[in-house]
Amino acid sequence: MNPAVLETTNIGLQHRHDHGDHDMGGGDSCTSSHAMTFHAGVCQEILFNGWMTTTALELFGSAVAIFLAAVLYEGLKYYREALHTRATTATGDSQVNITKNECGNQGACGGTAIVKYSMLSSGHIIQTLLHIVQSTASYILMLVFMTYNVWLCIALILGLAVGYFFFGWRKSTVVDVTEHCQ
Repeated sequence: MNPAVLETTNIGLQHRHDHGDHDMGGGDSCTSSHAMTFHAGVCQEILFNGWMTTTALELFGSAVAIFLAAVLYEGLKYYREALHTRATTATGDSQVNITKNECGNQGACGGTAIVKYSMLSSGHIIQTLLHIVQSTASYILMLVFMTYNVWLCIALILGLAVGYFFFGWRKSTVVDVTEHCQ
């Protein structure tokens, strides 16, 4: 065989992940190796070294925590929209600048009002801080899903579904423009 081909083959083998050394069935030999396929094992490192499950009870507790985090994430998305809706219906608020359309000062026209926050208004600062929290939470939940543990993925999906069930019916729009993973 050509030495250049052999060297390329060996380099390719060096970069393969070996995930056969850890017990995903709940035995005593848990390692911190990351599985790259969906699995239903009990041994799971979640997000960082200190969060390692080795028993079914630990995995269940982690799944409950992830479920609750997903419900709260949906609640945060609703809360941001509710704050924005409240700001659009507020009249006379000096922090919100509602632009006037062609009607001038005669009163309300049939058109919709466009709400613009000034950059340093309290409403915009609060929305910015909540956006940071929402973005961070969405990426953390994505990383939890990327553990590929079936039980954690199910807990996350169910948490998002329950959160939407509790908060989504109150939303004024069907399309979620604040979602980062669309």
